[in-house]
Amino acid sequence: MTTLTETTPASKLVTTARIAPYAASIFTSATLLFLIQPIIAKQLLPWFGGAAAVWTACMMFFQTVLLFGYLYAHWSIRSLSHRAQLLTHVLLLALSAVVLWVSGGTQSHPAALDHPAYRAMTALAGSIGLPYFVLSSTTPLLQSWYSRSGCGSAPYRLFALSNLGALLALLTYPFVIEPALDTRPQLAIWRAGYVLFLIACGLAVIRTSRYQVDSYAVESRAGSGVGLRRKLLWVTLASCSSTLLLAVTNKLGQDIAPVPLLWIAPLAVYLISFIICFDHESHFRAGIYRVLVPGALVALIWLGANPGVGIRIALPLCLAGLFTVCMFCHGQLAQLKPESSGQTSFYLCISLGGALGGLFVGLVAPAIFSDFFELQVAVSMGLVLSLRFLFGYRPMPFLAICGLAALVLLRLFGGLAGDGAVKFQGRNFYGVVAIREGVKRQGGTVRTLVHGGTVHGGQVILADQRTRREPRYYYGRESGAGLALGRQLRTHRVGVVGLGVGTLAAYGRHGDYYRFYEINPLVETLARTKFTYLEDSEATVEVVLGDARLSLESEPDQKFDTLVLDAFSGDSIPIHLLTREAFLCYFRHVKRDGVIAVHISNTYLNLAPVVAAVAAAFGRQALRVVSQAHPEQQISAAEWVLVTANEELATDIGQKGRGEVLRAEKTRLWTDQYSNILGVLR
Repeated sequence: MTTLTETTPASKLVTTARIAPYAASIFTSATLLFLIQPIIAKQLLPWFGGAAAVWTACMMFFQTVLLFGYLYAHWSIRSLSHRAQLLTHVLLLALSAVVLWVSGGTQSHPAALDHPAYRAMTALAGSIGLPYFVLSSTTPLLQSWYSRSGCGSAPYRLFALSNLGALLALLTYPFVIEPALDTRPQLAIWRAGYVLFLIACGLAVIRTSRYQVDSYAVESRAGSGVGLRRKLLWVTLASCSSTLLLAVTNKLGQDIAPVPLLWIAPLAVYLISFIICFDHESHFRAGIYRVLVPGALVALIWLGANPGVGIRIALPLCLAGLFTVCMFCHGQLAQLKPESSGQTSFYLCISLGGALGGLFVGLVAPAIFSDFFELQVAVSMGLVLSLRFLFGYRPMPFLAICGLAALVLLRLFGGLAGDGAVKFQGRNFYGVVAIREGVKRQGGTVRTLVHGGTVHGGQVILADQRTRREPRYYYGRESGAGLALGRQLRTHRVGVVGLGVGTLAAYGRHGDYYRFYEINPLVETLARTKFTYLEDSEATVEVVLGDARLSLESEPDQKFDTLVLDAFSGDSIPIHLLTREAFLCYFRHVKRDGVIAVHISNTYLNLAPVVAAVAAAFGRQALRVVSQAHPEQQISAAEWVLVTANEELATDIGQKGRGEVLRAEKTRLWTDQYSNILGVLR
């Protein structure tokens, strides 16, 4: 057995041979860690109505498990003998392999309405919890083993290598893997990669077993030289960058679409800053960031105050601001890092900061804020830290000023999105919903429901019931929904996916039946208490709470004459409602000559080819109906696609010039296993 003291100076070739199993294990583990994130989160999206907060819940789980993985590595190095460390980790490797193959992926569908964030984390724990824990512990544990292997070099470049593997996974997924492969082969590739990781980690264990080190003494001596104040700085810097990462991701997901591409871009920026700061410390120069950080903070504040900014402005500004602040935080972390022997304490503090940021955005902020104020909180943290590190001020004299400024900003941001005064604002897992009242029109007050930065319907509140019942905004009588629901049928049986303010109930007549499906309980409460469409309707109206697709899959055939798909969250559309499997379910509930009306009005996504492709796959026609805005009547421009086999209706709409037939293009049919958001970005 070779001891550390017996090791002779190694040649470059010997050093490469020694580091290879550690580098391979760390690179592979990081790649697998960040590859499974978009795969498994995409699988969870349909269970929770495609809500953008699914990714936040997933990130909270990932960061929490990462913390436990780092905690295990820290405990193992400090408390276990050299042999016990190896035996314990080999046992965990074997157990994780068994769990991964026995679980076979995600568990049965959780109840989305009952504590969805908790349900999402429970589903993740039951499917990939232990393998993710083992992967999370790899970087700090193997770096510690390597630092004791006799090479004598600090292993922080291995940390940069792990971030490089993570970045490779994130960039590969949306541009290579997701467009080409379904979810099942994606998971199969990931499991194969896990086998390679087990082999590489086994080789690292064999290499490490040749050395005997009093790890507890080494780590204890290292830990004694790092004070509590320094550790708190590590935690605070990591928490700031983590909070900003998730706040930016939340904004993009709410305003555009909850899809892997928009989850991955901020995370990739976050990782790139880690790679640069820990592999090339000279790239961080405080003088440059004295100019860049204030500019980035101002840009992020402006974005938070303007939720309707287009993607061409919002996306680059968000990413540039995030990158600048992350470079500042991670650059300071790199400068404050300890010697290699104290690295597990360092990584533990970084992971603790990351987990605290995730818990704040995922659990605390929705409970205490009525809007997405996480961005402002992260900006305030960045302001305090920049005063301390970039401008040399002690933070305490400025904490009161920054806190007061944050309160002012929170108050200011509460009234900027949309028109009119805010009369109510509430937040839950599915986003922020507000009620606004604007100028008086036609003798009444215009009341609107706003989700994020998008108006989701409204009503002119009048004593005159006839005028009050008139459908407004995207649902006027010339809209696609208006044409479908205005058909002269003896009785009309209608299903509506997405309640909004209940506008479509205005089309109901005596003898008609309207069945609304709504996942957000808050929306139903507001539709019944703040608007009167449901109450005024002449039809029989029912509201089913829960994800529409899961509800429809569990119900007997509803024999709808018309099914309306109008499920929005901000400006994003739940992808799982537009797949082949989803339409197969819809057609089971719709009569052969019935109509499926799909609302595709969207700032960022052109969904017409997607709907045309699925219509062609089922032998139906797709009619695109674009209606014009009439602001004086509270009618908004709208784009709908009517999917039907009713030739008479299609001919009537075409002859009257109300719509055009969409031809199926080369757009690949979306399924539950495949969707490609890049192909439909405007």
